[in-house]
Amino acid sequence: MSVPEGKRTKSKFEVIVKARNIVVHTIKITSNEKVFPKRYRWSFTGKLVDETVDMYKNLFFANSIRVVTKEDKILRRQYQVKALAQTYSILAMIQIAYDLFGLSTDRVKYWTELLMEEQKLIRDWRDSDSSRYRNL
Repeated sequence: MSVPEGKRTKSKFEVIVKARNIVVHTIKITSNEKVFPKRYRWSFTGKLVDETVDMYKNLFFANSIRVVTKEDKILRRQYQVKALAQTYSILAMIQIAYDLFGLSTDRVKYWTELLMEEQKLIRDWRDSDSSRYRNL
């Protein structure tokens, strides 16, 4: 029997799946040389892709930490906070790309919405961990 949509809880891995989707989307969009000219690959585009990959890896690292001690809790939170900060960095870079490459408003809106959803998932995960591991 299936669970009604309104009563479903978010998967703990949704934050990682969405982060991976952001990485894939960013790689695909920046690989289009009509939108992102090749001459910007080293100075801008590569840095944008690297930042999304780093965000994904930090979330992956955070998820891999089995929290048993206070040190585990601190390390996991550091990875979560770093990934959250990287979402803001990516958003800033998207704004630069919008100005620099004349990206369409729809493209930027979609990309930005993906990142804002990811920010919410990361914050919710961080807050859930904070409550869950309060007594460590």
